This record gives sequence, C-alpha cells and structure tokens, in this order.
Amino acid sequence: MIIRLLLLLLLLSVAAALSSTALAADPIVIEGPEQASLDLNLPNGGLEPARGVANIQVFRASRGAPNLADGKGWTYHHHVDLAAWKGRLYLGWNTTAKDEDVWPSRELYSTSTDGRQWSPPRELFPMGTSTGSRMYFFRAPNGRMLAIAGLRTTQEQMTERKKGALVVREILADHTLGPVHVLRPPANAANAKSLPPYQAASDQQLVQACQQLLANKTFLEQADYGYLLGDARMKWHDVENWPADEPSRAEFNRFGKAMAFYHRKDGALVAIMKWGWVLVSRDEGATWSAPVRPPTFVSGMAKAWPQRTGDGRFAIVYDPHLQHRYPLVIVHGDDGVTFRDMRVVHGDAPPIRYPGLYKSPGPQYVRGISEWSSDGSFADATQAMWVCYSVNKEDIWVSRIPLPLGDANDNDDSDNADNAWNTYSPKWAPASIARDGRDGRDVTLTLEDCDPADWARATKMFAKPMTALDVSFDVRANDAATEPLHIELTGPRGARAATITVSPARLSTTEWFTIRIQASCAEKTVTIRLPGGDVTTTLPFGQPADALVSLTLRTGDRAAPASAERDRPTSASRYDIRNVVTKP
Repeated sequence: MIIRLLLLLLLLSVAAALSSTALAADPIVIEGPEQASLDLNLPNGGLEPARGVANIQVFRASRGAPNLADGKGWTYHHHVDLAAWKGRLYLGWNTTAKDEDVWPSRELYSTSTDGRQWSPPRELFPMGTSTGSRMYFFRAPNGRMLAIAGLRTTQEQMTERKKGALVVREILADHTLGPVHVLRPPANAANAKSLPPYQAASDQQLVQACQQLLANKTFLEQADYGYLLGDARMKWHDVENWPADEPSRAEFNRFGKAMAFYHRKDGALVAIMKWGWVLVSRDEGATWSAPVRPPTFVSGMAKAWPQRTGDGRFAIVYDPHLQHRYPLVIVHGDDGVTFRDMRVVHGDAPPIRYPGLYKSPGPQYVRGISEWSSDGSFADATQAMWVCYSVNKEDIWVSRIPLPLGDANDNDDSDNADNAWNTYSPKWAPASIARDGRDGRDVTLTLEDCDPADWARATKMFAKPMTALDVSFDVRANDAATEPLHIELTGPRGARAATITVSPARLSTTEWFTIRIQASCAEKTVTIRLPGGDVTTTLPFGQPADALVSLTLRTGDRAAPASAERDRPTSASRYDIRNVVTKP
C-alpha cells in the first residue's frame, strides 16, 4: 500500500512538472471552449457577455452635425490611449478628415470625472505639431504627468516607421496644458518646427520627468518596431536574430507592433503585441525570451490589452480572430499565465457611416490604464477595469468592466443588483441607470434615442438559464417618441426566442403602464400582456431556445444615413422603465 502511494505521488509530481513545462513553453494559455465555438455571423460571436459591463461612447463622428462632434466633421478617429490623473480619466486619440495617417491630422483628448460624461474634445497639441502614437500619457516617477505624441515633420502620409521623433507637454494639476517641447528630435534637426527642446524648460522637475520617460525602455517599446529606442531596442526587432527554422519568421513584417505590458504574479514582465506574439522578461526589459505565438491565444492585427486588475488578478481584452475585429472579449486569470471564461465586452456592430482608407468594422485597438499612466486618483479603477477603443475607426468608446471578473460577479441574480444590467450607450442614444430608495435598489432605466444609425440598450443577464420565465415592468414614453421599444428574450448563443415591439402610441407620457411577458421553453411560446387592456396574446418562439439567458430592452433599429448631411440627431424617443421583475 505504501509503495502504491509513493508511486502515485511520483506520478503526480511528474504530471505537475510536465504541466509547468507546458506553461513555460506557452507564456499565455487560454482555457475553455469559447474560441472553438466563435460564430462570426453574429457581432457578439455567439458568446456570453461579461456581466455588468457599461459600453459608453465618448465621441461620435458626424459630418451632418460637426458642432456636436469635433467642430470639423472629420470622420476618422483611432489610435486611442487612456490615463488617470487628479481624479479624472484622460482619453487621447488621433483624427483625420477620413483616411488613416494622412494630412490634415490632429491629436484630440477628452476628460471625465466618472467615465460616463465626457468633455468635448480638444487638441492635445496644436494642429500641425503632432501625429498619432500608440501611447499619449506618461506619469513620471517624480509625479509629473506628461502628454506625448509623434512630432509631425511632413504633410506626407505617415507610417509607424516614420514616427521616431516626439513632442511633449505637461498636463498640470489644474488640468491645463503646459508649453510644447521637442522630446525626441527628428533625424534632421531642421524639421523640429522651431519648437524648443525639453532641456530648455525652466522647470527642472519637467526636465527630470522628460528624462525619466526617455530612460523607461519598456514604455518606449510600446511604439512600433522599437524605433524610439534605437540600438537599445530588443534584439528580436532584427530578423537576423531569429532562428532560421522559426515558423513565425515568415510573418516577421507583423512583429513589433503595438506592444503592451503587464507584470504577472511571479514578477516577470510580459509583452503582448499584434498578431498574438508574446515575450517574457525577467530583468525588467533588459532581455527578452524569444517571441512565441501561443496557440490558444488567437489574435490578429487589432491589438490586445493585458492588465493586472484593481483586485490583484489579471485580464486580457482583445478581438479573438486573425482577420475580424469583433467581438471585443475579455479573459481573466489568477497568475497572469492561465486565463479562462471568454466573455464579450463589446458585441455590437453599428454600420460604418463614412468610407475611409484602412477602415475596419468592429471595436478595435483597445487600451486600458497602464502602470505608467495613472496617479491612482481615479477611485473607480479599484472597482472596475476601464478600457478604451475605436469602433469602425470612426467613433471612440470606453467600457467599464466590473470587478471581480467571472463567477464571483455572476452569483447575484436580483433584478436591481449593482451588476444586474449591461448597458450600451451611444452619444446620441444614451442608456442610463438611476438608483433611488434608502438602499439604492429602486432602479429606473432610461433609454433615449436620437441616433438614426444606432440604438440605446439595457440587458439583464440571468445568473442561471431559465426554462420558464415571468417578466414584468412599468414603462412610460415621452411626447416626441417615434422609435418603438423592443423587448427581447434571448437564449444561448444569441438565439432570439421572442422579440416584442411596443409602439410609443400605446404608452402614456404621464402614467406608468405595466407590461407582462411569460415564456415557456417547453412549449416554445411567449404570452404577452401589453398596455391598453387585459387582452393577452400567445405567440410561438421566433428562434428555438431550450433555455433563456437574458432580457434586453432597446430602442429602434439601425440604418446608415442616406447622406453625410443627414447624419445628425433626430427627435428624441425616450423610455423610462422601472420595477423590473424576472422570475421562473
């Protein structure tokens, strides 16, 4: 018996050793069946949403109403970055008239104290001075916050290989911007546009902050191909250093783009970049392991964002496909090596309203708050993970992803729990949640839609699938409402068991009317009682579903504008919804 026990312990030790070897070979392992079941016929991939996520549009491009956008009506908006400074979120991005990396071009930024209401965009640098960057914010070890961008030296179309020079200015404690300096001069000093070098600043703390930025190899390695580091860049940027038989050598032209970094639990520094390459450093970026493309981490050229979350765990947000840039998903884990539970962060696909060079549909180029871009003053960063991204390279969004991730966030099935509702809130179609009552559990949802190309939406995810469901809620509409209210009961993988459309003409602007819906997966029917009488209607399921996983309330449908001039707000259709009750 003792011998058998010793043999069993030996076998377990060998298995553990083999498992450790596998993890060492694959610095990232993503577990679960979700990747194999991805359905790209659906914008959400047929995957389950991460519970409690709020999608918030920061900026909406418009040629029909430029006064509500950037003041110019430009329609290419991309290359985003996020920071936290003095109690505010800062979001920076690049914009051009309609095409990527062309002239004219500007860097814009917007700020928010809560992540939901954002200031109108302003220029981060004077137009003509800057060009787009992978990162715009750096909080120096001496406490100063710097804004940076590429130094524009020409009106030619830019590429990442041309962005070797940098401009810098300080973001002051009162949220104003300091003078512009050259941080890293161009190869031809005559192209510095007569801007003073940072060394000429009278504020020696600013000079020190700039020096600290330039000394931070990992921060600078985020720019493509390591160009900001010159000879100090990692050796893998030179294909001659790659083994001749390395299978990924054929894809070398994709290597070194949009690196992002995190420190995993064992202290190692991990780099993730486009096309799914991953590297590990155990000496803070002085040397790096050979690049690998872990087979379970499927990622194309849309960028990936890894991060240690505010609760001490780890997450990666990315588009899990080699070509398509949707859906935007999140996986999480405890050690920074193994991740699981792929869930959707942004699974919507509004139409591309304006054609442009290198535009791709979907949420893409995601970034969060890096360890170099926060002073720790944005309190909600400990309660949620915040990420920013571009949708269609046209509009700028953020998402608030509640912590903790995974099962610990899914157990509360009450209709008014803090994370009970996922919201999708475009600039012109806001979805909001107001909490009243002594304990904040009296919830009113408001969906307001004046966007012809998008909708407002709120979704209640059930903690467990239901085979029978009884839903009731009170609703009222505003006088100007013309868009209908859609009510959807959804099964696994996005199957729409029932879609019920309520005309605003049925509702009152002053009285609350009650809607009740009963669904049976066994009978595959839904019974509806709408305002205007006691008559009920029973209908068959629209799509088969063996269980129901969510309730969605949203405004009217999407349609790309017939012309750029018509891409402007319509009259607002507003619905207030309260007393939502869902039960088996």
